[in-house]
Amino acid sequence: MFVVWGVSLHSLVYRCRELGLISDATASRTYQRLRALDGQPGFTAESVSYFPGGQPSLLGQAFDLAAKEAGLSVPQLAHELAWTGARVRDLLGVQEQRPVLRLVQ
Repeated sequence: MFVVWGVSLHSLVYRCRELGLISDATASRTYQRLRALDGQPGFTAESVSYFPGGQPSLLGQAFDLAAKEAGLSVPQLAHELAWTGARVRDLLGVQEQRPVLRLVQ
């Protein structure tokens, strides 16, 4: 993963494509170029977790307020943003709540 100023370049390309700012072909060429630059000086792998300013904290605060005041749910927010539920949960830092299945004999 290439990280510049706390933002993954892959994430930046993904977001630009998600917003329709670049075409699929441009995104594909960009990913190919980034793979070619892997290991070059200035393109070292670092986790985004080392850059707390890169985390979307305002979205989480706004969601908490809307959930408390208006009963907003993650699926409703995902629908409004036209994102997947998994993407919204990831950005909010919310763990998916599924039952744990156990094999009983």
